Amino acid sequence: MAGRNEGRPRAAALFVSLVPALLAGLVCLRAWAAWAGWQSQPLSARAIGLATCDDLLAFGRSLPLLFLLSWPLLRLRIARWRMISIAVLWSAWLAVQIALEQYFLVTQAPLGADLFGYSWSEVATTARGGARVDAMTLAGWLLPIAAMLALLAHLARKPPVSNAKAAAAALIACAGLWLVPSSLFAMEGEDESLQGATHNKLAYFAGDNLRYWSGDASPTPGMAASAMAATPDSTPLDPDYPFLHREQTPDVLGPLLSTASAQPPHFVFIIVEGLGRSFSGPDAALGSFTPFLDELAGRSLYWSNFLAPQGRTFAVLPSVFGSLPFGEKGFAALGERMPRHAGLLSVLKQQGYATRFYSGFDSDFDNERAYLKLQGVERLVDSDGFGPGYARNPLSGWGYDDSALVARVLADPPPAVPSVTVIQTMSMHTSYRFEGQDAWRRRFEQRLDELHVADADKERYRAHADIYSTVMFTDDALRRYFEAMQRAPEYGNTVFIVTGDHRLPEIPMDTRIERYHVPLIVFSPLLKHPQRIRAVSSQLDITPSLLAYLANNYALQRPAQVAWTGSGLDTGTGFRNDHDIPLKHAKTILADFVSGPWFISHDQLYRLEDGMRIAPLEDDAAKAQVRGRFARYLQANEHFARTLKLSPEADAPNLVGYAVPPVPRAETSPPIAPKTLYVHDIAAPEGSDAATVEVSARFTNATGKPGDAFVPLLVLSDRGGRQVRESYATPLHLAAGGTGEARFEMKLEGLPSGQYFIAVLPSHPDTGRRVGEGAYRIPLKIRCCAPGGGALARP
Repeated sequence: MAGRNEGRPRAAALFVSLVPALLAGLVCLRAWAAWAGWQSQPLSARAIGLATCDDLLAFGRSLPLLFLLSWPLLRLRIARWRMISIAVLWSAWLAVQIALEQYFLVTQAPLGADLFGYSWSEVATTARGGARVDAMTLAGWLLPIAAMLALLAHLARKPPVSNAKAAAAALIACAGLWLVPSSLFAMEGEDESLQGATHNKLAYFAGDNLRYWSGDASPTPGMAASAMAATPDSTPLDPDYPFLHREQTPDVLGPLLSTASAQPPHFVFIIVEGLGRSFSGPDAALGSFTPFLDELAGRSLYWSNFLAPQGRTFAVLPSVFGSLPFGEKGFAALGERMPRHAGLLSVLKQQGYATRFYSGFDSDFDNERAYLKLQGVERLVDSDGFGPGYARNPLSGWGYDDSALVARVLADPPPAVPSVTVIQTMSMHTSYRFEGQDAWRRRFEQRLDELHVADADKERYRAHADIYSTVMFTDDALRRYFEAMQRAPEYGNTVFIVTGDHRLPEIPMDTRIERYHVPLIVFSPLLKHPQRIRAVSSQLDITPSLLAYLANNYALQRPAQVAWTGSGLDTGTGFRNDHDIPLKHAKTILADFVSGPWFISHDQLYRLEDGMRIAPLEDDAAKAQVRGRFARYLQANEHFARTLKLSPEADAPNLVGYAVPPVPRAETSPPIAPKTLYVHDIAAPEGSDAATVEVSARFTNATGKPGDAFVPLLVLSDRGGRQVRESYATPLHLAAGGTGEARFEMKLEGLPSGQYFIAVLPSHPDTGRRVGEGAYRIPLKIRCCAPGGGALARP
């Protein structure tokens, strides 16, 4: 009978004969992904090679499953239907990988188990907000499938391979499945975006979901087993409430703010979507695209080493207003099961404060409405409550842009009593589009010139022109808000707090900690003098410090015992960290932790440096200490997630007056040195107009034994990480515990003006290899020595 294959080939042999078509589609997909992300994340030949190898490994490991899915179809007797069904199945298989790749291109983060941390309505909202399909994107989606179908049709006309070849292919697939370690093709280094770009997205998705659904909430191996005995200051009041402790946060804000009247001040919180330090504020690694916030920071208390505990928006309200533990997927994800607790909003409302919340999006997203209602917020205006006279942003699925949001906030009269107003922006989120954006793209181009971005680097910025122009749009909306507030009668007795919910991920990040690095600006007409604060704090410290300030200066009360995970803001002007800060990358990933001078991420230890720079560190004793403290937090958090117990006084917390803490925070904190040869006390200018730059640094031998001679090395790199200069200091030979100083002088002639970075490290005198711990990514802005020579005047 026509169309019927009486001598039906064996399924395994036919599968092996046809599977090169699917491989061809995957190769096209990798080529398209590399091309599509080239401007924002150029990949070296090595990175592309590692990515391709990782794709091949994932492909080999997936063959057994793909064969099981294909086997019933390969057994069909009619050849035409056999090939059509295989084409449909393999197209769907390829489409899943195309979708995962597209997700990464949009978010610069591979999709994992965090997909299951959101409801389907939230997933749909995110998809509408970030959807952006042009001709090139559509072509990129279709090309891999078209290539696969074309080769599949060609191979279908050829005789299948022999059974022996099919068996050999099966053995190779099994070898890839069991023998080749995934880490073989991992991209080394701390560049989170680069690591994500070289991952096979399907393998990451499968592995992360396997980890999550197997019950391992933290990808850090062995963490739960490494818990150490609790130190006296971390012992909970009640084992059933592991976070409960007496509230003794000192008042560090009172000495910095004057008291205008007996009435407690108003508070305005502005939580800016995606606002990261890498593109906002002084010394921003990418240059600052928030000129108004920069000016505001110059007359404020400005925390330049500040952390958001969450890598996405899901935990920002519980962190800022409750200093709360995460639980399994974030506190607010508990929904109706969220336990009552003493938070800033509820405690102040109990003492006469009015509370208001404004956003331009649906506050049901991330269960924010439920959390705010639990805290007793009286007035809540979101995208469903703007009323007439305001237009939604037609280019985004989220709701109203930040300009409309500011206008809506200003339209309401101020409360007659002290108040807390929370404003949460949304424009700085995919799709980064709004009406009138062309004018802001032109202002973005002007900003590139103001920042002295070299012509060679401008294309990389222009790949994210929509993002940077949106950042400037939001910054201008905030400028208009503050200008309007200056005319408000309550302005003189208002404290404004500005921070980001997390650093937006679509602009590639250099390090793992950059996702959490956000600014904190505390501005008020009550401020005695501006101050830049380099001590590390986090959003978990805001509520404890504000209530301590109000209790000490306005006789308000605060809870006698709390389950807060923060210990209060540190206002030290020098770089230090006295906090333990858990950092939850996504709803289903808690693998990052800051403790003292260290940062641990996926069980890799780093030394924390000013500017939130990190340097890899090999120190077993320090690592054991940090892992132990992280383990204690994980154990307490797991207990809370299981029991939902925060405090026995949750429904009616006992409020008391301010008492001076028995042990106030010291003004200085001695640094904890790594047990290796390391560099510290680097003196380098923030910028240079001269043809040379001078840098000094100190090196200490903390190995406990006399060290070999080494050469201090200074390396200058551009924004893209390309080394452009290096300089050496006089070799040093340090005794055990010895310290020596190195002085460098580097010529800048021939370099275009722009943002550069320096690294200082000890190197081997013969091989040039690093022989100890260095310091990296120290910003240096050069305004001289463009090609042709001659110094350029400072603008």
